[in-house]
Amino acid sequence: MTMQELSEKCTKHALVGSRVTCDPAPTDTDQDVLVLCSPEQFGRLIGQLFERGFDIDGSAINDPIDHLNSIDTFQSFSNDDLNLIITQDVAFYRKFMAATFVAKRLNLLNKTDRICLFQAVLYANEIDVREDLPSTVAEE
Repeated sequence: MTMQELSEKCTKHALVGSRVTCDPAPTDTDQDVLVLCSPEQFGRLIGQLFERGFDIDGSAINDPIDHLNSIDTFQSFSNDDLNLIITQDVAFYRKFMAATFVAKRLNLLNKTDRICLFQAVLYANEIDVREDLPSTVAEE
C-alpha cells in the first residue's frame, strides 16, 4: 500500500519509528506508519489490508474480526517491511506524535531509551526497560 493510497483511506498518517527519529537512520529496520482513522474508515481499511496480505501484529488472536471491533487504542499490521499502527483515538495519535517529536529532538539512538520514552508518554508507565522487559527486547 502506497502512502498516497493510505492518504485516501484515513484521516491522517505520519511516518514514525527509528527511521524517522534516529540520525543517522537505521537501514535494517521496518518502516513504521502511524494511521488515524474514523470508525468507518477503520473497518474499510482493515478489510483492504487483509486483502493485500497484511497480518495482525501482536499476540495470537482466536477471532481477529471480533478482536478488532473491541480495540480501544491501536492495532498494528505488517506486510514485508511495512508496519501500520492504526488507531481511532485522536489523543493516542497526538501522544504518539509528541513522543516521536521528543525522540527525534533528543536523537535517541538506543532502542531501550525510545521504548522508555514511549511507555512514559503513551501510558504514563515508569519503567526501566533493562529491568522490566524480557532481555531479548532490552538488548535489541
